[in-house]
Parts: sequence; structure tokens; C-alpha cells
Amino acid sequence: MRATALCCVSGAALFQAGPDRRALVVGTVVGLVAWTVAYARFSSRRWLLPADTLVIMLLCLTQRWTVPPDAVADSTNWVLALVSVTAVAHQWLTTAAGGVLLTAAVVVAHLAGNALALPDTWWGTVPLGLWTFAEAGLSRVLFLLVRAGARQADLALAASARARREAAVAAARRADEREHLAVLHDTAAATLLAVGARMVDGTEPWLAEQAARDLEVLAGQPGLPGGDTDLVRLLAQVARHAPVAVDVRAPAALPMPAVRATAVSAAVREALTNVARHSGVDTAELVVRPAGGRILVEVSDRGGGFAPEGVPPHRRGVSQSIAQRVARVGGRAVVTSRPGAGTLVSLEVPSG
Repeated sequence: MRATALCCVSGAALFQAGPDRRALVVGTVVGLVAWTVAYARFSSRRWLLPADTLVIMLLCLTQRWTVPPDAVADSTNWVLALVSVTAVAHQWLTTAAGGVLLTAAVVVAHLAGNALALPDTWWGTVPLGLWTFAEAGLSRVLFLLVRAGARQADLALAASARARREAAVAAARRADEREHLAVLHDTAAATLLAVGARMVDGTEPWLAEQAARDLEVLAGQPGLPGGDTDLVRLLAQVARHAPVAVDVRAPAALPMPAVRATAVSAAVREALTNVARHSGVDTAELVVRPAGGRILVEVSDRGGGFAPEGVPPHRRGVSQSIAQRVARVGGRAVVTSRPGAGTLVSLEVPSG
């Protein structure tokens, strides 16, 4: 701020100076410019502010030689302009008490310089010099308002960040709960329902194996997997342990992010379980193929079919174990069926 003011008033200082004083004024202005450069270079030093005040005080005492007598007592005094700018700027760099002390120091030096320049009439310059206190006071008020506004902004930003964190934690908790319910539905609940609904008589060799796998999944349910995995390999395992015979048509391998592959394999497992429960047939078809940057997985059967719009809200198989699970990894699921025409479950997810 003062560097800008110095650029503006230096022209006035040189214009006002008489030929006999011009060299002195030039030297003074050059010295102030050099001090401004030093101030910028060492702006973090604690001693700099008192030193800066001392420089301005020394400048004030030179008014007898650097300011024409007719400019000393009015607002065209270029030294007074620098005094005002200094008093204003110092309010932003120190405490309230420090600001008052530094302002008083430069004002007293300015009046002393006036007295040296105008020994008989310097009293007339007092009101103009004391106006610097008003300027400094207004600067201090502005500083306090800006700081108060900044604190309010900081508090608002902190509250917003806290709200975002809490929302993210709540969303993660809900997602974890949904995933836990989906896993529970797909494993132990599905097996117990098959037994309770007498879909099996308890002598099937795969029933004990399925129950063991259910307990293993529930006991060591991991977080979201990372890295890539082979979707075809996961689906082959699902088909091998499915309660119906599955005709699999898929490429040799389809690498993709493990989190998506796991979601798709879980959705396919639920779809095959639904075939065993509701279709009335014991065979199903599983087709896997890439489709333009996405992967399409289809589970179909030729059973009795159903009306998707008539599924009760409390039935979680299609809505949560299939549709929501695939949606959480950026994909979508479509169930197409009608009574007597079989069922087609289409899953589409990004390949990358």
C-alpha cells in the first residue's frame, strides 16, 4: 500500500522541490524505495514494524528540507500522505495497543517536523496531523470487521465440512447395513427358507455344503474388495453351487474391478436361487458377454414366470439383492417376466 502511495507522491515531491533542494528530495525518495524493497524482502521479521515506524519518523523530521514551506501546513504535503498511509497500514499488522503507539509515534514526529519547518506557525498544522488518528481508527474498525467476517466464514466452512463428513458416514453406514442385509438374505435366510418351505427334504448332499458356505460368508464378511478379478471365474463358482443346473455361456475370462464382479456374482446367485424357489423348473441359462465398454450378464429360465409389478415391497430378493446391489456399483438390473413365459434377469455394469 505504501509503495503505491510512494509512487504517486514522489512525482509531487520532485515537482514541489526547488532546484536547490531537488537532489536532496531525489535522494530521500530513492532511500524510501530501497527501504520498501527491504521491507518486502524481510516482511516476516518481528523487528521490521518498529524499524519501519522509525524510518517514517526520520522522514517527518526532514520536512524542513524536503517539503516547501507553503506545502507543510496543508494536504499537499507529500510526507503527510506517507504518514497517513503508514498509520492506516500498521493497524493490520499489530495489536490495537501497538497500533495506537505506532500511530502516536509517527504523528508526534510529523508535528515535530512541522515545528522545525515552521517555527512560528506550526500550531496550525496540528488539526491536520491529528486527523491521522481518525484515519488509523477507521482502518482498525475495518480490520476488526474483516476479521470477524473471516471468523464467521471459517465457522460456516467448518460446520459445512462437519455436515458433509456426518452425511458421508451416515451414507456409508446405510450402505454397509444394506449390504449386510443383502448378504444375510442371499445366504442363511435363503437356505433356511428353502428348508422351512419344504423345498428340500434335508437329505440333499448340497444342503450341508450350502449351509457351511453361508456360515463362512457371514462369519468373515469382508469389506469391499480391491483390485481386479475375473468375473467369469466368480460366476462359474456361483453356477457350480447353484440349486439348479446352469448352462453357462461366457468368454474364457473377463477381468474387471473386484467390487463390481462381487456385486454381479451375488446378484446372479440370488437370481439362480429365485429360479429354484419360484420357477418350477430345475435348469437355468447364464450368458455373459462384453457390450461396448460394459458387461452384460443374463440369467434366464423357462419356468412359470411372474408379474414383477405384483411383487410385495417386503420381498427383498429382486429389489435389494439384485437391483440395488448392482446399482451401488454403477450398473443396472432389469427383470423381464410374465406368467407362463419364464423370467429374464439382465445385469449391465461398466467393465472398468
